[in-house]
Amino acid sequence: MTGKTPSPDVAPLGRWLHSWIQPDGRVFGFHNHSVWGSNPYRWNDFTCGHSTWASCLIPGLVHALNAQPNADGQHLLETMVAFQTDSFQPDGNYRHVGFQVGERLKVGLIHNAIANVSLTEAAWRGADLISGNLRACIRDVYDRNLAWHGRANKGGVCNQDYTRIWGKLLYFKAFDDRRWYDEVAEDIDCMLEHFHVPGVPDDDCEGTVRGPADPWILEPAEYYGLMIMPLILAAEIYGEERYLDHAGALCRHVARSKWTDTNGCVRFHRLYFKGAAGWEKVREPMLISGMGDTLEGIADFLRLRPDEELSGFLDECLQTYAHYQHPAGFFYPATGWQSEIDVAPSSAWGTHDFRFLVKQLGVGDDFWSTFMKPDERTAVLIGDQAIWMERGANWTIQDHHSNDVFQLFGRKDRDRFGRDLSWFGGDDTLPDECRFPNPPSFFKGDDRIFPVEPLAEDVDVRVNAALPFVR
Repeated sequence: MTGKTPSPDVAPLGRWLHSWIQPDGRVFGFHNHSVWGSNPYRWNDFTCGHSTWASCLIPGLVHALNAQPNADGQHLLETMVAFQTDSFQPDGNYRHVGFQVGERLKVGLIHNAIANVSLTEAAWRGADLISGNLRACIRDVYDRNLAWHGRANKGGVCNQDYTRIWGKLLYFKAFDDRRWYDEVAEDIDCMLEHFHVPGVPDDDCEGTVRGPADPWILEPAEYYGLMIMPLILAAEIYGEERYLDHAGALCRHVARSKWTDTNGCVRFHRLYFKGAAGWEKVREPMLISGMGDTLEGIADFLRLRPDEELSGFLDECLQTYAHYQHPAGFFYPATGWQSEIDVAPSSAWGTHDFRFLVKQLGVGDDFWSTFMKPDERTAVLIGDQAIWMERGANWTIQDHHSNDVFQLFGRKDRDRFGRDLSWFGGDDTLPDECRFPNPPSFFKGDDRIFPVEPLAEDVDVRVNAALPFVR
């Protein structure tokens, strides 16, 4: 990539995310986890309702509103905060913590902790936007969400415990409440001692192991922001430069592990595993959408310690976003899976990208008009084995013509999706409104992919597959 650095367009991304938000503040979506390669379809769950992993849209809206006040955006922010602060199970876990597993899963530290991070960051960054009553609701979250009360220990999972630490630090910043001041410093030292691995890929870098269950695997690259950002915040709160030193080493671990894909785009690596010859890097399969947390951490580090290498890496990743942004606004999910995981965009991951990009790039004068205006065009992303399509409220995961593997249908205003059973009927047959009206059809030959019939002018096709697309 040469010339002027291209950047992704934040407003269409926001518009696409807005299309999944319900009137009560829930964020629906096909919850595709393009790091681990699973989603509710793979878990035979078939739910597509709210996920706490999408709560990052709340601080993203705060950043946008601080830059460009807007009455409709303000109402949306208040609605989402009100929903998330009152969305609890009887045992103190948030509701909808399952993400890629769906509603089968009812507990999970990371999906509780990320909602706390989102709410407390919004209270801190949006002190003039969030009313006294809603601020009180955010404060009360601590007493309701029991998952927040735990302590870091060497038996935990690195990114999850760091995210819980991050939430407590943000709580301190938002409410000047020092109840965890001493214990969080102890918890950070615990994490530094038991989870950080120096020297990967070189002496200027540090990786982190996921936990004792997998001591031979380092965390995937997209999780490093969950370690970097609390370390940077802790350096500010405690005045400890060593925290910033460790944050910089984590940043360099990701930057020096980059690779370039077949489209000339710089990409995050997947992870490292420890083989007989030492730590070995794995590149794919790996996400594209979902880089936001780690890139936000790197950008925050650069604001305190300028670094030409890391600045260059950040610019390269912005170019990658730009290359892989669909006209509908979403980013391509991943490469390397050769399945629906490469083409079905996750609204939950998209909110992490949105938070970073609004903070990093700002918003233009037309941001809110674009954000609020529905997109009625037909969006298509063609993969090696599956095809994502959406138009208005309808979405589908289709097959190449003459195949019959996926045929999944859903709506952005429904919390369940399903397999097409219309040809033989039964109790599980989807209602007619879930059927995708007149979907374009594509055939995969030996040397190309092409439409079965001429495409209408309102169909935006992009391809994330090995074969070329011939219109």
